[in-house]
Amino acid sequence: MRAPTAGPAHRTVYPRDVEWPAHLSEPGAQSPPERLFVAGAPLADSAPAVAVVGTRRPSVAGIESARTIAGTMAQAGFGIISGLAVGIDAAAHAAALEAGGTTVAVLGCGLDVGYPASNLRLKEQIVRSGTVVSEYPPGVGPLKRHFPARNRIIAALSVGVVVVEGALTSGALVTARLALDLDRSVYAVPGSVRNPMAAGPNELIRTSRAALVTDPRHILEDLAPNLVWSPSPGSAPAAAPVDRAERDVLAALEDTPTPLDRITGRLNVQPGRAALALAKLEVRGLVTRGRGGYLLTESGARALV
Repeated sequence: MRAPTAGPAHRTVYPRDVEWPAHLSEPGAQSPPERLFVAGAPLADSAPAVAVVGTRRPSVAGIESARTIAGTMAQAGFGIISGLAVGIDAAAHAAALEAGGTTVAVLGCGLDVGYPASNLRLKEQIVRSGTVVSEYPPGVGPLKRHFPARNRIIAALSVGVVVVEGALTSGALVTARLALDLDRSVYAVPGSVRNPMAAGPNELIRTSRAALVTDPRHILEDLAPNLVWSPSPGSAPAAAPVDRAERDVLAALEDTPTPLDRITGRLNVQPGRAALALAKLEVRGLVTRGRGGYLLTESGARALV
């Protein structure tokens, strides 16, 4: 259990209070919380919000999808809700803040508990510019059973839930099921069948429980069809120019980490030549290197179009 820290200044909000979001008390299979401990900005009942959720072990593509969706929706005036977990949650919160939008983090522990430790700075940023909430009193640790309960609050506070990546048994799919029970819209980002973290979104799409989303505009067209909006300058950068050799290297990458020897074998070039091209592409943000090999980034994929 994580030890309590000093924690942010907080207030307790009850269903009878003005700050209590009315849709948090809507009927569903799960009982609503009896109270919320809140730090940061007031919970705005009038501002529509979208939840962006997913795995703690995301792929590079998953992180980029979460950031693109959260950032674009924040620019369009939607709040972004997530659970402050490492991975997809943290990427969504950070992108919303960077876009100048609002974000709400729903915790599975007391507000003063330093969990997860890697997101403490992000939590402080959210308290300053957004809202952090929990139904658990200060000092209560992040017990496993708290997180499925936390997810019902995420679903209830949103008008739609976007599942980016997650296994079939992940908390993200729990959130999606809770959202469907509350008659919220559910969206899913499809992924490679080779990626086990894409199994959840792919299953939601296969069973018609979620709308397929490959662009945040798909969500905006559904939730706000009359919205007149355009992204901020620079939010949709143009494809980076690449020469023939660089394009060949990019095209040799797969949808899972591709090792150098496989790339050189496909291109029939010396390893040093391929490594040099990959290093240049990595510096420019077109590829990224992780365990098992190299992966295309979103910028790299645009360069191939």
